[in-house]
Amino acid sequence: MEKSIVNEVVSALEAVKSYGQPGFWILLVSILIVLVLVIAAVVYQRIVIKRFQTASKATQDNFETIAADLRKRAMGVKEQDEGLRQRELEMNERKQQQQVLKRSQRALKGSVSHTIRALKGSVSHTIKLGLAGKRVPNNEKK
Repeated sequence: MEKSIVNEVVSALEAVKSYGQPGFWILLVSILIVLVLVIAAVVYQRIVIKRFQTASKATQDNFETIAADLRKRAMGVKEQDEGLRQRELEMNERKQQQQVLKRSQRALKGSVSHTIRALKGSVSHTIKLGLAGKRVPNNEKK
C-alpha cells in the first residue's frame, strides 16, 4: 500500500512537470500549506492535551486535599466516638456503683431497723424487770 501511495505522488509530480513551471510551484505551495496545517493541528492537539493534563493535575491535587481533609475529619469523629464510648462505660460503671450502694444502704437500713427493734425489746424487758424489782409504794414521798 505504501508503494502505491509513493507511486501516486511520483506520478502526480511528473504530471505537474509536464504542465510546466507554474503548475509545479502551485503543487509545491499546496503541499506546504497542507503540511503547515497538519503541523498546526498536531501542535494544537499537544496544547489541548497539556492543558487537560494541567487541569487534571490540579483536579487530582484538589481531590488529594479533599481526601486528606476527609481523613482528618474521620479521625476527629473516631476520637469523638472513643470519647463517647469511654463516657458511656464510665456512666455504666457509676450506675452499677449506685446500685451496689443502694443495695448496701437497704441492707444497712434493714440491719439497723432489726437492731433497734431488738434493742427496744431488750430495753423494755430490762425496764420491766427493773421496775418489778424496785416497786415504790405510792404513800412514800420524798
